[in-house]
Amino acid sequence: MVSVPQFPPLLELYPNPGAEHEARGAHLAHDIRARSGTAPFVFTGFISSLDGRIAVEDSVGAPAPLRNDLDWLLFRELMAQADVVVVSGRYVREVASGAASDILPDPARPGDDYLIRHRLERDLPPRPAVAIVTRSGGFDPATAAALSHDVVVACGDEVDDATRTAWEDHGLDTAAVGGAGTVEVDRLLAALADRGHRLVFSAAGPKVLAMLAPAVDALYLTLGAQLLGGRRFATLLDGGELVPPKRFDLRTAYLDPHGPDGSSQLFLEFRSLD
Repeated sequence: MVSVPQFPPLLELYPNPGAEHEARGAHLAHDIRARSGTAPFVFTGFISSLDGRIAVEDSVGAPAPLRNDLDWLLFRELMAQADVVVVSGRYVREVASGAASDILPDPARPGDDYLIRHRLERDLPPRPAVAIVTRSGGFDPATAAALSHDVVVACGDEVDDATRTAWEDHGLDTAAVGGAGTVEVDRLLAALADRGHRLVFSAAGPKVLAMLAPAVDALYLTLGAQLLGGRRFATLLDGGELVPPKRFDLRTAYLDPHGPDGSSQLFLEFRSLD
């Protein structure tokens, strides 16, 4: 039997300093569905070093020194609350090559039972739907179809008919949500809403976040107390300057003093002011 990791309590720093929270379930307790109203709600989560690195040297996923079981668990607690999870075509390619693994709640994965129970208690399917944001369509449709029971490919208008047919032959839904070489956030969210997806969680990287940024309602950031350096790295956004800037307000801050290699980490929740 595979054991499920156990974690010490988290210490709340804001807004109720000194309160302790069980680490497992800390983000489920935010109950985003109940707090988000009836309009489309976009949220996302990242882990970053103190010097702003979310990835280094074109690696897959977070920088190795920052990775830890608790951050991964809480990231997946956010994902478990979504109607649909946005991923990139690159993620599908990495799954196909074995460089990335399935990130959605899985009944066969030890420790995922409480994530799936959270969904079933709210009359949701065990796994969220998946929206693949792509401009080129360069991924294996069979791999994409296996990601969830409900997979929609959100693409630009210029994707050719043969590619669309290949997607549809594998049971993939398609939505044209942009002009040549672009994906437009308003069209993307409207297409997802038309399919009944109100809570939209982005598990994609900085290019997709740059596109979604004007519509992001909540940003969850794990801040690891490490400096990583390096000349080749990714930060939260990969796009043009936001004019005006996207503004947020800090809603919760939890301290985990038992982070990677003895360093601490902060779990921060920001809500949009725009």
